Amino acid sequence: DLYDMCLNVEGVMNMFSKELQILDRNTVKYMIDEMQEKLDSTQEKLESTEEKLDMANSAISDKDKEIAALKEELDKLKNR
Repeated sequence: DLYDMCLNVEGVMNMFSKELQILDRNTVKYMIDEMQEKLDSTQEKLESTEEKLDMANSAISDKDKEIAALKEELDKLKNR
């Protein structure tokens, strides 16, 4: 049977062609899964960085208010 199948080159090529299609499909699925994991990881890092940036901006805003208050106090002391 194997010998007869090997004589039928077209049948053997179709068999390999179907196997290669399956391998290609699985490879594509694997690559998509890998890319999705990287995307998720990058999204988490971005969200973490945004949180840190928001905290830093809040701290800067607080410091700006403090500087403005101190500047106002200094101006008052200069006017005396």
